[in-house]
Parts: sequence; C-alpha cells; structure tokens
Amino acid sequence: MTVKEVIGTVMSLFLIIYYSIYGGMHAYFFFKVHQALNPTGWRLLALILFLLLMVNGPVLVRLLERKGDMLPATLFAYVSYFWMAGLLWFLFLGITRDLWNTGVRLASFITPESYRLIIPPRPAFFVTVLLITVAAVAGFIEARGLRTERVVVETDLFPAGSGPVKVAQISDVHLGLIEGQRRIDQILSILHAERPDILLASGDILDGMAHHVDSLSSSFAAFQPPLGKFAVTGNHEYYVGLADSLSFLEKSGFRVLRGEAVHAGPLRLAGVDDPAGRQTGQASYLDEGAALAMGDQRRFTILVKHQPLVEDSSVGRFQLQVSGHTHKGQIFPFNYPVRIRYRYIAGLFDLARGSLIYTSRGTGTWGPPLRLFSPPEVTIYTIKAKG
Repeated sequence: MTVKEVIGTVMSLFLIIYYSIYGGMHAYFFFKVHQALNPTGWRLLALILFLLLMVNGPVLVRLLERKGDMLPATLFAYVSYFWMAGLLWFLFLGITRDLWNTGVRLASFITPESYRLIIPPRPAFFVTVLLITVAAVAGFIEARGLRTERVVVETDLFPAGSGPVKVAQISDVHLGLIEGQRRIDQILSILHAERPDILLASGDILDGMAHHVDSLSSSFAAFQPPLGKFAVTGNHEYYVGLADSLSFLEKSGFRVLRGEAVHAGPLRLAGVDDPAGRQTGQASYLDEGAALAMGDQRRFTILVKHQPLVEDSSVGRFQLQVSGHTHKGQIFPFNYPVRIRYRYIAGLFDLARGSLIYTSRGTGTWGPPLRLFSPPEVTIYTIKAKG
C-alpha cells in the first residue's frame, strides 16, 4: 500500500471509532435531556439538529480549515471544543448519578425507605449544568496561564567545579486555530527571563494545518539559546503532515532529532520519532537503542521522546528522559483513565540504574481551550555537578 492509501485506511478506521463513541455520548445526552425536560415540537427538533451539528463539529472544523476559511473555522472550533469538554463532564456526572440511583434501587428491596435517596432527573440536570459551567470557567482561566516548573538534577558526569547547564522544555503546544501568537508570547517571555542554554521541544508543537501557522515560526526563530534548539516529532506532527511539520520546526530554528544523538556543550541529546509515524505509514525513526549508541556515552544524556514510555533496555543508558503527550489528562477527572495507559503521567520519576524521566503537562491545550487541575507549563531543568 502507498503512504496515501495507508493514511486513508487509518483515517477511515478513526472516523468509524470516532462516530461510534462520540455519537453514543450524544445519544446519552439526548436521553438525559429528554428524561429531565421532555422537549417536544420545535424544541425537540432544535435539540436534535444541534446534537447532529456537534457530533460533526471537530470534522467540520478541519474541513473549514483545509478550505482556508479560518475565521469560521476558529469560531466553530471554540464552540465545538467547549461543547466536547462539557459533554465529557456531563457523561462523567451522569454515569455517577446513574450508579448511585442503581445502588439506591437495589438497596430499596431490603430497606424500602432508602428509595427517597433517588436523585430525580430534572434537578440533577440543572445541578449538572451548573457544575459544568463552573468547571468550564475555572478551566478556561487555568488554561490561559503558563507556569514555570523547575527540576534540579545533580550528576557526577560533569567535572567538579563546572558550571550548571540550564535546559528548557516545551511540549504539546498544539499551535493551530486556538493556540497561536498569544501562547508563543507567553513561552518567549519565560524563556527570555530564564535564559536557558538549550531549548527542547518534545513533540506536538503543531495541531492545525502547518501553512496557516507558518508565520508563527519567525517568533520562535528569534530566540536562539547558546547551545541550540532541538525537537522531536509527536503524533500530531504526523496528523498535520510530516513534511509541513518538519519545515515549520526547521524555520523555527529547531534541529529535529530523528533516531540520532548530538552533542550540545557537556550534554548528549538523543531523540526519536513518535510511533504515529509508522502507524500512518510515514517514515519513522524509532530505534532509541541505536540513537543512544551514538556519540560520547560518558556525557550526561537526555533522551527526548514524545510519549512517556520507557524501554527497559534503555534504562541506564540515559540520565534523563523528557516527554509530554499526556497533558496529565488536561481536564479533571480524565487524568485517571490517562494514568491507566501512561504510568509516568506527569512530573519526575526515578527509573533506577541512574535514569530519571520527567513528563511535562504540556505547554498548550488540545481540543477544548480548558485545563482543570493540570496547568500548562514550561519546564526548566538545571543540571549541575554533584557536590
């Protein structure tokens, strides 16, 4: 199969899964609204049409973006992605209520008076809407900020008395219709204040069509740390289109590490592609064992890898792995299902044999411009000699 055919097959499978799951979520919402409010006539028709529009919202956003209709694409992105977050919260709260009511009904067979604890549909609906509104406002405020997280790593691989090296990491910026110049300005403000020696980008810098955000590359290009800027691909670099993504990163001044290692001052930096490269039939450099075999292995080594997955054979061959991808779930309580897939969901972890991993919460947002209990970050590592 050609690359185009593979991408087409992957996209067809994705759409089948997407409509099955997202359509089911909308059907659940419809059932709950009908149960609580019993709309009829034009209200029922309006509800059905709105839900059909929202089911197709993310797809329509991409179609508008591809056509170059940026203003309607952006406006519709805000509506459909806010709705997506609200629907996820509605699903979580609704299922929680369903489980409670089921438990009460079972208990009522033993203790009939416990049936009074049933939560009725109408007040439950309005309380749920109120809670979602509060969460959305709080999440929007949290997402618009940007924190600086600091990590200090001591090593005996630096000569005694040598100065520290400061490394900055950005990840999962998702530049596109929602994240743009404002987010870049926030990032650059932190970088200019911190003055790192090296800047690392651990994937998913892009989200939308690359040619629509191409002008943003000049802002990144203006920042030149003394020991360089390095990046790896994330899954969204492949969804956007690998060629356009690499072009954007290179115009932004990054050297993209694809299954290779380079020296930067006293450090060795190794980087690999995201597995999405193979999954979409595009060229991919995933062999981190080969990358970690390159260069001077006596240097302090940072492995830059988009997803916080650890290969046991690599542990002990690097001192620090920096990753992203998880967003720490981005909006509570979805950090819990994400944790099932990714053990190292956010923060610093000791892997033993002298290796550490740090997973960034991400520097931007994907989909809804919301974060709840998972604020975006720029990570600053200070690597210094022991003693």
